[in-house]
Amino acid sequence: MSTEALGLTQISEANLSEPDYSFDLIGAWKDAQGGIYLSTDSGCSCPTPWENHGQMDDFTGPLTKAQAIEEATSLWSGNKDFGYDPPQFTKFIADINAA
Repeated sequence: MSTEALGLTQISEANLSEPDYSFDLIGAWKDAQGGIYLSTDSGCSCPTPWENHGQMDDFTGPLTKAQAIEEATSLWSGNKDFGYDPPQFTKFIADINAA
């Protein structure tokens, strides 16, 4: 099942750590009422990111923009790499604000 089938439209995603034939992502989605949903996903290069996100329990939300930004910042800055790629994360936050 896709996130669109759940009524969610992806806003943005950002790497939480440096990709090395793998992925470690945070993503943000928006529902029709304006609620923001966050989730993380990681794995090797074989699966597709978000492919196991088929029910609403796979997401945190609905959140306000402020709550989503606070939660995302906590996840990003708590990363073992102390936050990978600041410009990419800045864009991720800007995308949430613009949603």
